[in-house]
Amino acid sequence: MRGLTLFIPGLLQPARDLTVQDLPSTPSLERLLACGRKEQQTPFSFSDALCKLFSLNANPANDLPVAAITRLVDDEHSVKGIWMRADPVHLTADREGVVLMDGSTFTLDQHDALVLATDIRGILAERDLELEVPTVNRWYLRLNELPAVRTTAIHEVAGKDIHHCMPAGADRAYWSQLMNEIQMCLHASGVNEQRQQRKELSINSIWFWGSGELPGRVECEWSWVFSDEEIARGLAIHAGIPWSELPESIDGVIDQFGETDNVLVVITFGLRHAQYHDLKGWQDFIAYLEQYWFFSLLNYLKAGELEELSVITEFQKIKITKLSLYKLWKKRKTIRTYID
Repeated sequence: MRGLTLFIPGLLQPARDLTVQDLPSTPSLERLLACGRKEQQTPFSFSDALCKLFSLNANPANDLPVAAITRLVDDEHSVKGIWMRADPVHLTADREGVVLMDGSTFTLDQHDALVLATDIRGILAERDLELEVPTVNRWYLRLNELPAVRTTAIHEVAGKDIHHCMPAGADRAYWSQLMNEIQMCLHASGVNEQRQQRKELSINSIWFWGSGELPGRVECEWSWVFSDEEIARGLAIHAGIPWSELPESIDGVIDQFGETDNVLVVITFGLRHAQYHDLKGWQDFIAYLEQYWFFSLLNYLKAGELEELSVITEFQKIKITKLSLYKLWKKRKTIRTYID
């Protein structure tokens, strides 16, 4: 294979909160990081970084049109027009403020999702907004015009105080008021009463983000995309690139491709450990990556079956080739070394 790029948000950041003794054993990852050529970059928004990998860049005045992109995955027959994500979330008050918990922290079945959506449709209809619920965790608003507002992607606010992430721009008061009205409606929902009786998190708010129309056809270098999340899948569909679900290990990728292929692998399921400061979950995630990905990747590079590996983290891009591995003077260091 000519090239393989691993995009792994949440790969390194939690390591800053652990002692060296508590870090998982990652000799293969440490070797790859030590030998690679590093390109420092500004810490990125998860969705912004994904879009850049598909040559789709953000306009500072507007959202990236994530809603329109993910609709290609959730409802490919209805993608024309302006869309905004309106995802169901749980808000909880703590010492940090009002913290958002996204769909990775609760279970929402189809019945509850549809009833909750029905509860708030009247509020939205008064503003000529149409709500669609193709999946239990990804809801959509169909808009008549592009809102004059910049929102924060749900991945960037999950586990954080929402007050620093509220909509900004000329229409910010409109969207903040709408969110408040929806919260009051959901508070009175019978579904939430039943969820609380079952000791489940209530769905007490909606998070608006990612508005826009589907962009023009994008051109990018990938011959195939593997991903465990919907934004990368939608971008692949839009770019006309074949995609597959994330396999359990790197062997499920390498075995399928020839010498000229350039493949993108998006691994995001460990991001929630960084978002919610779940250090034990992150330790297990890194141990999994070491065993099923980085150990074999090191061997594939040594054998020449892979020409170039790129690993994109929160802070940097690391490029490794077979020749890189001959830099014997590059000593292994703990993964905490690569955080700052």
